[in-house]
Amino acid sequence: MRIFLNYRTIDSVYAVGQISKQMARHFGRVHVFRDQDSLSLGALYARRIRAALDESDVVVSVIGTHWLDARDKRGVRCIDNERDWVRMELRIAFERGIPVVPVLLDDTMLPVPDSLPDDIRGLTLSQGWRIRHQTLEDDIDGLIRRLTPGATKPGSSAGAQPAATQRNSATGHGIVVANQNGTQNVTLNDPRGR
Repeated sequence: MRIFLNYRTIDSVYAVGQISKQMARHFGRVHVFRDQDSLSLGALYARRIRAALDESDVVVSVIGTHWLDARDKRGVRCIDNERDWVRMELRIAFERGIPVVPVLLDDTMLPVPDSLPDDIRGLTLSQGWRIRHQTLEDDIDGLIRRLTPGATKPGSSAGAQPAATQRNSATGHGIVVANQNGTQNVTLNDPRGR
């Protein structure tokens, strides 16, 4: 499993470092791409980012409270700029058919379709995961379990396909968030009652 971490530094630095660290421990450092950890000195940023996306099996897009409304020096939302790296990485992933998993931090809501540019609106239809500051390590472990190829969910037999009604439920820590047909569905199935 090769994972590309997509994030906006302004709102997710506390989580992305820990996500990267735990994923590297599980999947191996060379299989987790985070620009700060993975780019060598002198690397051509744009070329290396595109190459890393080409090699990725999944893009994990970490979304915090300022992800959508972060603004540039002119006061324009960064996400509205076609050259915004967060947007470009997501656009490339969707164009290439790479699955994108939105990871929502704390009480951040999944953006509604009308709040995003057309080329990345697929994000609002992607099944995601929630990570809370108070349970950070456990929630990241739950995400890793869900991303691990061949991993089975508690209570299911190996190779069994979950029923359609189970598609949006989390059986481990964390919360699975799905947004289908423009309506946000949040399924809370957390044994700790968060």
